[in-house]
Amino acid sequence: MNHAAPIPATILTGFLGAGKTTLLNAIVRNDRGRRFGIILNEVAQISIDDELIESRDEEVMILKNGCICCSVRADLVQSIQALLARGGIDYLLVETTGVADPRPVAETFYSIPALSPLVRLDSIVTVLDVEQIEEQATQERVAIDQIAMADFVLLNKIDLASEAQIGRVERSVRKVNPHARLFRSKNSEIDLQSVLDVNAFKVDEDAAGSPEFVPVEAGRDGGHASIGALSFALDGLLDGFKFQSFAQALSQRECVYRSKGIVAIGGSRHRAVFHGVNNRFTIYWDRPWRGGEARTSRLVFIGKALRREPIEWGLRQCLLYRDQTAMYSGS
Repeated sequence: MNHAAPIPATILTGFLGAGKTTLLNAIVRNDRGRRFGIILNEVAQISIDDELIESRDEEVMILKNGCICCSVRADLVQSIQALLARGGIDYLLVETTGVADPRPVAETFYSIPALSPLVRLDSIVTVLDVEQIEEQATQERVAIDQIAMADFVLLNKIDLASEAQIGRVERSVRKVNPHARLFRSKNSEIDLQSVLDVNAFKVDEDAAGSPEFVPVEAGRDGGHASIGALSFALDGLLDGFKFQSFAQALSQRECVYRSKGIVAIGGSRHRAVFHGVNNRFTIYWDRPWRGGEARTSRLVFIGKALRREPIEWGLRQCLLYRDQTAMYSGS
């Protein structure tokens, strides 16, 4: 029986032509300390991207004529299992198509029990063509979905845009996803140590952002008028069973794309880490609480048309002592 720790996985997403394959090449070319397994998704029957991968030692699998973003796909799961069965791979890269919603892809890592011992989702990196993204976001819903799901956003091709345009894009990205870390780049060049194997669900940092729900400007389809994030900091201990029930009910009632947090559970000396995609979520024990460290639960919810009041009320019901109050990070 294999008792090795699950290997990290990074999803590379972004709209058509943003520079995802260029970033993938930069990773496999410059990070020689790892052996990568690579999964490329092609909508068309003829694959082009695999011809562009500068790979010598990496294992590459192509998923053609279909989109892994459409559902939690059996072929994606089988591809991951097949790659890892070959042995010797210590990092997984999944590059989606330019029109892919990364939510179902990320959900695959949470919803398939057979994958949990093998691989863990480390991060979602979204690459933007900073010169084109404003127009793309007004025309295609998925361009904003890709930003909303990101742990890291790469503002690429800055050499083709003015400083004013770059600044405008940065502000728009922060409205959609205030908890993502932003990088500027030319030719998708980035400090790889900042985005690979970093356990990007850094909820200590994520929950420190503004708690305000900030709607983004609606696109022509009107479908993105209310994508945003809510952050909460809750003093006191939570009932673990009540919190799990709350999280499940919230995912069924509200359009939650992504959720994550550090949770203080009554009866445990350890922090609980919570994160989810769509209506799938997981909770696992982290390090012990340190002496003098405030047992504050910090939670982030990213989604569409999220309502502050019912989420606040639901969190309060999970407190072991109802007289303890919920507070929000930021002003």
